[in-house]
Amino acid sequence: MRNRKAAEVKADVEARIAQIEQMTLEQIGAFQCRILTEITNGGIEPREASALDRALRKRLKAIEQQLREGG
Repeated sequence: MRNRKAAEVKADVEARIAQIEQMTLEQIGAFQCRILTEITNGGIEPREASALDRALRKRLKAIEQQLREGG
């Protein structure tokens, strides 16, 4: 049963990361607020939060690069 829950959590995090990869700055802001609430309420484990944080930083770097290139 524990493996099933772990697989569900992993799938949820992977789905969120896929969403992050397509987000705009405004969407990232709203997403961060929701995630912080979930972390505070204990709905997200530290490992999951770290994975989401890495994905957010990667997306923000990509947006920054696009802005530098004028696109």
